[in-house]
Amino acid sequence: MKKNINSKLMSFLFLVAVLVVWKAVVTIFNTPTHILPPPEDILFKFIELVKNSVLQKNFMATLEEIAIGFSSGAVIGMVLGYVLAKIEILEKALSPYILIFQTAPKISLAPLFVLWFGLGILSKVVLIALVTLFPVMINMILGVRSTEKNYYNLMKVLKASRLQIMFKLELMNSMPYLMTGLRVALVLSITAAVIGEMMGSRAGLGFLLILGNEMYDITLLLTVITVISLLSFFLDIGMKKLQEKLLFWHESAVK
Repeated sequence: MKKNINSKLMSFLFLVAVLVVWKAVVTIFNTPTHILPPPEDILFKFIELVKNSVLQKNFMATLEEIAIGFSSGAVIGMVLGYVLAKIEILEKALSPYILIFQTAPKISLAPLFVLWFGLGILSKVVLIALVTLFPVMINMILGVRSTEKNYYNLMKVLKASRLQIMFKLELMNSMPYLMTGLRVALVLSITAAVIGEMMGSRAGLGFLLILGNEMYDITLLLTVITVISLLSFFLDIGMKKLQEKLLFWHESAVK
């Protein structure tokens, strides 16, 4: 408990130090605001965007894309991962293609998806689902394959059904691997959403970044970047808390 408090205090003090240094640099060197605005300008811009409901509208657009794309990619990844883990010959046949798609820069597909699916939400959802799918699928395969044979023998002795073996043994054993894949995929999904919006969209945090760039508004850019960073931070904390709740029984549970 004491270590946890100390780490949070250190994180807070580091943030304060960064803001103090930032303010000092701007003041001492008299940096123009169009190059580097003082930190309080970021706060004022944030308040302005909230008052005009601009931030809420674009924030919710990005959050909706992440929610749909991430959940879709996660479900597809889990299903494919389980199937490939159980059918080894199929996994070996598809492994070269999985490797190619996994190592390929999927973000580079964003302009193509915009051309195929338009400026709406669909192009972003497809991109997010794609970047989510692979880490979830691969960790699902590892999780199912790591199930010990002794446990299968025990389930047979207990006359467990196929569904009971799948849900109570294989999926439970896969949870530590799966949660790791989901945490990685969640961070990637945020990046994919923003990149997809920057390639072409009518709303979203990525859209605000493009708007700030076109207007040469460095304050807007830094404000949106801060919001994106906070979104990533809090979503990861939420996933970490979920991991703690679901894996309370496992030695890998985060304390």
